[in-house]
Amino acid sequence: MFALTLLAAAEEAPPPLIDLDWTVAIQFGLFLIMFFVLNQFLFQPYLKMREERGKSIEGAKQDAKKMDEQARATIADYDAKMSRAKQRGAEERALKRSEAAAREGQLLVAAREEAQKAMQAARMRVSIQTQQARTKLEAESDALARMMAQKILGREVA
Repeated sequence: MFALTLLAAAEEAPPPLIDLDWTVAIQFGLFLIMFFVLNQFLFQPYLKMREERGKSIEGAKQDAKKMDEQARATIADYDAKMSRAKQRGAEERALKRSEAAAREGQLLVAAREEAQKAMQAARMRVSIQTQQARTKLEAESDALARMMAQKILGREVA
């Protein structure tokens, strides 16, 4: 019996690897229908959504670049204005300092002149008072000298 089964197996052809019949056409038709339906309702909307998303991301990136450039320009303008304001402030400060120094010089000159006038007036008063005291003392010294001479001599001196 074993030999019979071997003989029968040797005469039979091996079954085909792929069995092609009418079901293949039905499967291919179903594949095409699913392809068009899925392409229309799934793949195309998905691809469109991704494209729109990419465009919106690129648009946002461009907007961000524009805003960044505007911010840089604004900062540069602000820095330039601050620099000019600092320079103007330094110039005004130097001008005020020079004006104050000139005013101080004028006040010092006026104070010196006033002090010199006061010193001259004081010297004049002292000189006048000294002269008056000398005149008075000379008159008194003559009288005192005569009195002393009269007392020492015991007689009147002319």
